[in-house]
Amino acid sequence: MSIDHNAVREAFLSMGLYGDPENGLIRRFGVLLYIAPVDYWVARELDFISKMGASARKLSENVLIDAAHWCAYGTFGGIMASAEWAAMIAPHIQTVHDKLSGLVAVTNCLGWGHISDFQLDEQNQTLELTVEHSYYVGYWLDKYGKSERPICYMWTGVAAGYMDLLFGNKVHEFAAEEVECAAVTGGTRCRFRAERLKKKFAL
Repeated sequence: MSIDHNAVREAFLSMGLYGDPENGLIRRFGVLLYIAPVDYWVARELDFISKMGASARKLSENVLIDAAHWCAYGTFGGIMASAEWAAMIAPHIQTVHDKLSGLVAVTNCLGWGHISDFQLDEQNQTLELTVEHSYYVGYWLDKYGKSERPICYMWTGVAAGYMDLLFGNKVHEFAAEEVECAAVTGGTRCRFRAERLKKKFAL
């Protein structure tokens, strides 16, 4: 049974993305949502990399991807345990692919960019994810011009987090990489690949 992404979006938007009048918190899908300018989110990550210095750039990027990985695992795990998921999406799930499609439908409501395509190989447990208009890219190009390396750290963590939730028993059973970044190539498309982690601690 397929997931109706338009219906999920309409239902999501009908909830209203506004804070509780008493405490200001936005509670939706069993999690707390946070609205902030893109410039804030991207700038703080780039500032972190800059402060760590060129010699620690790869480590800095891995820290950001890992943080996003943990966040995706917790956030989307909470979403799948929510009453909204149970009412809107769970009745339409028959396969692992359906579950992923439900996650994509919700993710595309969050303003991070648009997942335009995803290819899940259940037998080999790999995921190919295509994102249009990643929120990192416009900021980077406006401020720095073309990049020499992929910069969509959050999306990389999300791809791995999806797979941990679909096939794993805990976080970090899967890892992901950005194999094409619009900040490098131009255009609007970024692509990510996730697969089961074969080595621990990169050894």
